Amino acid sequence: MSADDRRVAESPSRLASDTKPRGRPPRVAVNDIVDAALELFSTEGIHGASIATIAGRVGLTDAGLLHHFPSRDALVEAALARSVELQVEQMKEYAAPGGLAAIRALAAWGSVMEETPELMVFSTLVSADATRPDSLLRDWAQRRYEALTALLAGLLREGIARGEIRADLDPEWEATSLIAFVDGIRLQWLLGGGANPIRPGEAVERHFAEVVERITANGPDRRPG
Repeated sequence: MSADDRRVAESPSRLASDTKPRGRPPRVAVNDIVDAALELFSTEGIHGASIATIAGRVGLTDAGLLHHFPSRDALVEAALARSVELQVEQMKEYAAPGGLAAIRALAAWGSVMEETPELMVFSTLVSADATRPDSLLRDWAQRRYEALTALLAGLLREGIARGEIRADLDPEWEATSLIAFVDGIRLQWLLGGGANPIRPGEAVERHFAEVVERITANGPDRRPG
């Protein structure tokens, strides 16, 4: 047996790979494409990352990527859905106790943002783009705020029903205020290039602690100004 014959006999998988049709695009999981798009949208902007750039990141041609996503808008929508999925997974753990305990637990949300900067940047870019009346992202951003408000307001109502939270509070107002603070801190941190004296983790934790103190039943009788 020649040396070449011995190599083929010892590595049958090599012979199989050598006989595969040339030019077939590599197998890439759809989730890998979406994750790459999410990362590039975060670094290059919603309108900055091209199909070619995203395809190259996962080793596909433009045509290979478009086989999975027929248009750029379809890929943007998939990235939006992926970001929501990741955020919901993160929030479920904190919201699980319900009521006041969940509000306390959500004080960790600032630290979560620091640990997932690509989601923090992506959410900020989407929110900015959504302010344009003709933006394709406007409906998604509006639904995001509605969902977050409903989640937090629901936790506050649950706390009121349990007797843990003051009954004179307006759950929708409190929920809107919490979201506004978190989004504001996120934007300030990003604009500061990481040089802000207070990191999101610390800022959100402190703010939520103050809110919990104010809204707890039988706690200090302070109303928002």
